[in-house]
Amino acid sequence: MLRPRVRLASARAALLLAALAGTLALAVGVAPVAGAASTTTNGGGGGSYSPVGYWTGTATTALGATEPVQLLFLPKSRFAVATPTGTFWGTWHSTGPRTFTYAFVRTLPGPNGTVIGSIDIQHSATFSSRDAFTSAGTATAHDLNGNLLFSGPVTSTATR
Repeated sequence: MLRPRVRLASARAALLLAALAGTLALAVGVAPVAGAASTTTNGGGGGSYSPVGYWTGTATTALGATEPVQLLFLPKSRFAVATPTGTFWGTWHSTGPRTFTYAFVRTLPGPNGTVIGSIDIQHSATFSSRDAFTSAGTATAHDLNGNLLFSGPVTSTATR
């Protein structure tokens, strides 16, 4: 089993490589999806915000357990999250000028570090400013045979 610092360094490296891949895709002319522009305003401080970019934050479970997270939202609705137990890929979608959803599936580690199942995580996020958002959602865990283990609320906060 890897030490927490090694896992965190590995997760950061994976996010950095993903960011470089996203930047390279933009450099060669891949257009972002509608709503994925960095920020547009329509006078008076209004406008749309986009999650595209690198974020750091905290995720909290229904039981109050927290963990640090690093999030990378890429154009074309791609998304990566690095947690103390690994890096996981998912998707995100704009749902309004200052709201979006994101979802991913992560492994469920057992007491000795072996994978005992997976957790499907769905979030609805709202920007509190251009560089901060909060989200709430549901985490649903299944064992390796597909049996429901638990389902409960999750929240997160993040800043750029």
